[in-house]
Amino acid sequence: MTVKVAWVQKKRGDNHAPKFRPTNSDDLDKTERNIYQATLAGINAIPEDTFRRLIYNLMDPVMVQSDLMELLLNESEDIALAIFAGYVEGARDMAHRIREQVNRDLSRLGSELRLVGVGETQKATVSGVYEPFEWTSGELSVARLFDQQPDNMTGKVYARLRANNILSTITDDVNENIRTILQEGFTAQQTFQTGRTVTGLTPQQTARRLYDVLAQSQSVPLTTQGYAEYVAPHTKGLFPRWAKAVDRSMNNYANRLAEQGLSPNVIRERTASHGERYGNKLRRSRARMIARTEIAFAQNQGMYDTLLQAQGSGLFGGQAMKEWITGPTDVCDICVPMGGTKIPVTQNFSWQGGSGPNPPAHPNCRCMILPVPNITQAPNRIGGNVPEDPFRYVFADGFTISVGAGVPLAV
Repeated sequence: MTVKVAWVQKKRGDNHAPKFRPTNSDDLDKTERNIYQATLAGINAIPEDTFRRLIYNLMDPVMVQSDLMELLLNESEDIALAIFAGYVEGARDMAHRIREQVNRDLSRLGSELRLVGVGETQKATVSGVYEPFEWTSGELSVARLFDQQPDNMTGKVYARLRANNILSTITDDVNENIRTILQEGFTAQQTFQTGRTVTGLTPQQTARRLYDVLAQSQSVPLTTQGYAEYVAPHTKGLFPRWAKAVDRSMNNYANRLAEQGLSPNVIRERTASHGERYGNKLRRSRARMIARTEIAFAQNQGMYDTLLQAQGSGLFGGQAMKEWITGPTDVCDICVPMGGTKIPVTQNFSWQGGSGPNPPAHPNCRCMILPVPNITQAPNRIGGNVPEDPFRYVFADGFTISVGAGVPLAV
């Protein structure tokens, strides 16, 4: 007779279903918000004099990059902790899904064994506790787990590498943005000095460009570096193409103020405030994109590593598959053809423009993977059902689990 386990939900309606949200939603969950806030803190921690040192070649860019990364160590660790939380969340979710899917196969094969997680209420007498990793049980908080696990733990290594990559990319963009703004300033300077409409503007529009306003608002001649020193700080933490958008927005704003007959000094002050507001808006957008994308990466990486661990332990073998799951609505053209795709656990998915062992396929991707164990043979029961020789179930690919003790096995 098969004795079933009663799966206990953590809260009403929680069946571990994928959590999706509309693509146009700005909402962030708790873990995403932690990355969002830590990323913004890292951007805001970049000193203002960084731009001056780079614009006037007062320090080698490589040294500036090194100094910034050292300065942002605390922010990097905060981001790593948030990414680690996403990794652990994905791993724990996959552990549940593995138990759920394996139990379906066991039921189909007529086995009395059921897998349960640590702390799950169970009505079955033939049940064994299965956790792919000791820490997937959920008994430790993420913060304590991050502190207590060794630095070579896969999840910690992954989280710190991703956090370092985030801040490294942002600090690299500081250099690129300055080069962009210097080029914009040079173009504006040539237009101002020669009167040629090299920017495609009419002579009247040229006279109202930001460079002209800045030149009129100071007593010394304005240089390309001086223009960049005014604009570049507002591009802090932005993609280079967004930095150019800030420069153009500040120019357009200054043009509109000039049309109202305002003085150069007033235009200079108000345009700086406009640049700060617009830059802040774009910085929030970038931090939000980073938060969503990094948590998607971390959750899927945690799920994939847990799936590999289950297969490596012999719970299931080479017949196991993984399935690509998309969001229920507003699925992008890249992910539509991926939905429902099943491939062996260790193989890579291929999608338009890329490939990899798991989603996401692009920034803000909402896809995930599910396990498909495909167990074809019921495990063999051995042992005498006494304390010194309890029942043990041996799966076809070598995994062995004891039943009745209620203690996680080291796998």
